Amino acid sequence: MKTRSIINSFILITFLVVSNWFAASGQQSTETNSSQSVKHSTPESDINPTTYNLTVYNPPLRYLLPKEVEETSGLAYFHGRLWTINDSGGLPVVYGLDTLTGEVVQRISIGNATNRDWESLAQDDEYLYIGDFGNNSGNRDDLIIYKVPLSGFPLTGDIEVPAVKISFTYEDYQGSVEKKKENNFDCEAFISVDDSLYLFSKNWGNQQTRLYRLPKTPGNFSAKLVATFESRGLITGADIDRTTGEIILTGYTNKSWMPFLWILSDYTDHQFFAGNKRRIDMLNMPATQVEAIVFTHPYKGVITSEGHILFSQSAYSISTQNWLETAPVSIAAISDQDLDFTLNPNPAKGKKVFLEFTSIAEGEYRIDLLDTKGNQLPQPEQYFDGKKDSYIRIKLKIKHLSKGTYFVRVTCGVQQVEKKLTIE
Repeated sequence: MKTRSIINSFILITFLVVSNWFAASGQQSTETNSSQSVKHSTPESDINPTTYNLTVYNPPLRYLLPKEVEETSGLAYFHGRLWTINDSGGLPVVYGLDTLTGEVVQRISIGNATNRDWESLAQDDEYLYIGDFGNNSGNRDDLIIYKVPLSGFPLTGDIEVPAVKISFTYEDYQGSVEKKKENNFDCEAFISVDDSLYLFSKNWGNQQTRLYRLPKTPGNFSAKLVATFESRGLITGADIDRTTGEIILTGYTNKSWMPFLWILSDYTDHQFFAGNKRRIDMLNMPATQVEAIVFTHPYKGVITSEGHILFSQSAYSISTQNWLETAPVSIAAISDQDLDFTLNPNPAKGKKVFLEFTSIAEGEYRIDLLDTKGNQLPQPEQYFDGKKDSYIRIKLKIKHLSKGTYFVRVTCGVQQVEKKLTIE
């Protein structure tokens, strides 16, 4: 993760200079953020996942982080502090951050541990878990989770704390992957729930994430595959709100580096992908390599992004209250930014058409398709598709439509715009 190719840097420069951009699909505390039993009254068989509007969210900058944690790649919250780690090749140290300033105020060295590629932190009431399972190239066979007692962390001062090891392999791992772009066995995110650790893979090959389960006890194990989810991007962080049970996954899209969140809620037992899944695209974040998430209070938390040649390592405050405390509530569009778009191509002849925006406000975007009589048709599949020629684009799939004339309606807050679409 430390090495960036010159080509990727130039691509990032081009995108960031032109504008901020994003992509997505929209379907489908106590002081210690500990593990818990998530209980819901709705039987899994009765769950009817909600379809959400495309949503854009601009989390406010909390502060820039010091260079000492330039490669921040995991977050935890306990003892009134944020805690983070550096990834591949960093010191085997957990850094305590002042929550108000982001400055490093404690350094806890982890005994009998090596930082080959530390990527994530998880915790329960008694232990901190450090995931040394980064595997960008797909050739690691020494995946480890370090289990560290929280009782060893002093309220102030630096110290060394011993750890025990949980070693594992994935039950469906077939050996080293020849090409990184085909590697589906990287991992940068996990959470602690009840007696197990749950890992979310970072799939370079198919842009999905797989959920694996491991016991918390020291030893050598095979991580059991639980489920797969179409994340449409690389998952880089995860945390669970012990009060509400909601899970947040952080990530960015491969090659286009567009940051996003997935909010998982209303699931039963540990079937995290069986409930509601809401995608949140973060448009105006100048730092795109979002690496970690932690809840600090119910509905509130912090995400961090590691440093890069183009931007500094940074922390952002997030809130899910608008989406989860009650029924989803829209974030109003910015009033002085008019909503407008063009359709391209139009007339359309293929299986898709793009809605192109010169700019876009924070808010929820509902896209409806109508016939010439004004009848609303089933919503087409839609998701943000990055940026091209200075336009932010939303892709609509229209292969199910017959030739003819239609109207595409976009609604955000109090603004609504319709455009005529011809399919030949």
